[in-house]
Amino acid sequence: MAEWTATAGTKVLYTDNVFELSSSRRLAMAEDPSQPVVVPVDKASDVVWEPSIDLRHRSRPTNLGDTEVSVKAAGFLFTDHPIFNHGNYRIQLKQALDADTSILIRYRFVPNLFLGPNTERRTGLRLPEEERVTSHVWRVQLERRLSDTLVGTLVGRYGLRRFNDVFAERDTAFWSAGPQVEWLVLPRVTLSLAYLFEQGLADGREQTQFRDDVSYRQHFTSIGATVQISEPLSLVVGYAYRRKEFTSEIVGDSNRGAVDTTHQGSAEFQYRLSDAAIMTLGVQRSQRVSNMASREYFNTNISLGVQYRF
Repeated sequence: MAEWTATAGTKVLYTDNVFELSSSRRLAMAEDPSQPVVVPVDKASDVVWEPSIDLRHRSRPTNLGDTEVSVKAAGFLFTDHPIFNHGNYRIQLKQALDADTSILIRYRFVPNLFLGPNTERRTGLRLPEEERVTSHVWRVQLERRLSDTLVGTLVGRYGLRRFNDVFAERDTAFWSAGPQVEWLVLPRVTLSLAYLFEQGLADGREQTQFRDDVSYRQHFTSIGATVQISEPLSLVVGYAYRRKEFTSEIVGDSNRGAVDTTHQGSAEFQYRLSDAAIMTLGVQRSQRVSNMASREYFNTNISLGVQYRF
């Protein structure tokens, strides 16, 4: 037997910092918690539309169990700052190995994302230029039900970030790995805990003439809870912590010795209108502190959304 489903959704968000929105929205274990950002002096607010469509096909072609193929496309459409418009595309395969075990393979593609204006290093003139990045991220995760109330997951990622030509020394290959645990504490309460270690190596470490090595080590931790308040209403809350240590040894590189620490809290109410439709209301607050004041920022996002499954 084969089954097709489609889930369409849209969110409208208010953000007080258009430069950090996409990074804040992806600061999660299931997303891309190491997406780079640019921190300009002037922050701008905006209203952003986030449409998405997720197509899934489930079948049982083997004796192992269900096979599910999913293709998802999402967009970020800025009302007053369309230069930040971008797409986020994902394809994945999930294969059940037995009744309690499954493996997931995913590829995520985010092309030509505008990070903001920055100062280039390649000409030696330190000219102001647009900084853009294209991300390719591959993910493998093994999920195992350990008991009736406990699910464990091992996650591995490999990615490539390719910057526009004037920032090509920032091209980075990275890998990350870590575990995640979900625990059904009470019939209406589920807790989750995740940790991810990541190492990124940039071309700039071998191109010392540019003094722009963005290689890094990163520790990411998140904790979350889902509480079913009533039959149609749930609350999802979370806290994420990211510590990014830049590893440049190049004298004169502004990244040398930099350590950035990000804290993010989030809460979202989810109201089930029917078996197929859900409405959401959420708030997200991010703060990055650094041993270099010019790298610090705040970001608050408020969202209202609806999702419908066909």
